Amino acid sequence: MIELKENKSEFLYLFKDYPIFELYLEHAINVMDYKLFVDDTKEPKAAMLFAAPAFLLVGNPNAISKEDATNLLKSGSWIISPTNDWDLFLIETFGKNIDSHPRMFFDESKISLDELKKLRKPLPKELKIIPVEKRHLEKGMLKHEIIDKFFINIDFMKTGFGLVLENEEGVVHGFAVTNYPIGNTDKIEVTYRVGYNSFDKYRNQGIGTTLASYFIEQTFKKGFKPLWDAANPTSSHIALKLGYVEKKHWLMHHIK
Repeated sequence: MIELKENKSEFLYLFKDYPIFELYLEHAINVMDYKLFVDDTKEPKAAMLFAAPAFLLVGNPNAISKEDATNLLKSGSWIISPTNDWDLFLIETFGKNIDSHPRMFFDESKISLDELKKLRKPLPKELKIIPVEKRHLEKGMLKHEIIDKFFINIDFMKTGFGLVLENEEGVVHGFAVTNYPIGNTDKIEVTYRVGYNSFDKYRNQGIGTTLASYFIEQTFKKGFKPLWDAANPTSSHIALKLGYVEKKHWLMHHIK
């Protein structure tokens, strides 16, 4: 694979209409110091875009050799694979040294706000759902999970929005927010969390569904389409409950 330097933006057309992780790709191109590799600089048939810690693959895997793949995809790499052909190539190339994680991308077009509202349950008396404020970004769950990953040197209050689950002391016990800074699109990706691993009092009570439903309503009112990409069965279950429909099964891979 050949690393492109000064002219790498000229080859981004290869990733047009990428079927998964489209907002991560947009974030990588607009904000991150990404690297781009192609099999051929004149008529590329395969490409890999690296935006730490993930590689996004595109094109025909038969255009590159297993040696090229192992030289580039080192231990610790996360790999976003858009097709079954790439899945097979990676599994055959890395064998026992690769873990494959099933994911599900959902379509939001069938969501009904009336049905969303029916899913909501009363919160524990000590909790409330409020819009994200600047103080929520300075410490705690939201800072560690989202701000420190995708909003470094980017003002969330100007490029994102969302809701937090706050107790009477002002401690955040959950959030539902835009996963990446809003770009030149009408789409956002929903990310939510309720509870800490060390304090799971508020889990498994329908609070996550309630919180996500309010955020999705807010998203529609702002004129955005709320994308949902599930990394586990629990997330898929909640997506279906909220009215999303399955669009694409895919695999994210990790090199051991």
